[in-house]
Amino acid sequence: MCSSDLEVIVIDEIGTALEALAARTIAERGVQLIGTAHGNALPNLMQNPTLSDLIGGIESVTLSDEEARRRGTQKTVLERRAPPTFGALVEIQSFDRVAVHEDIASTVDALLRGFETEAEVRTVDATGQVTGVERVPVALEDHHDHGGFGTPGEHERERAPRAERAERVR
Repeated sequence: MCSSDLEVIVIDEIGTALEALAARTIAERGVQLIGTAHGNALPNLMQNPTLSDLIGGIESVTLSDEEARRRGTQKTVLERRAPPTFGALVEIQSFDRVAVHEDIASTVDALLRGFETEAEVRTVDATGQVTGVERVPVALEDHHDHGGFGTPGEHERERAPRAERAERVR
């Protein structure tokens, strides 16, 4: 492929582990990839064991005593397993409102470490012009109370929420 050739593949409704693996394989070959997956928001995608690979996957890691003290956390933590398949994520919140996570790797890492991060929420008018942009906090805390990550080793199916709304992943 010449550097002047532009290839774009669009995958609608990634919903299985095989589809997520196919998306990762395509992205690793340098093809621009646009995909959709299901979930309410980024934290729901992170909690879905089938689709979390799209954002790098989540795994339980045991830290050394020294590293746990340095981080001020317990010895077993959740971390991102690999680079995300997509560099950015766009949550479709309503017909005229989206939340943009421009650096999904940094966002996921911050959320897993318990830090609040921000999404850029954009609203558009009937002509498609952006009429408003605001920074909105994103945190996992609210999601832990409603089927969050649970404890390390918890059965994967118990951690996966049902899909309710499409998320546009770019």
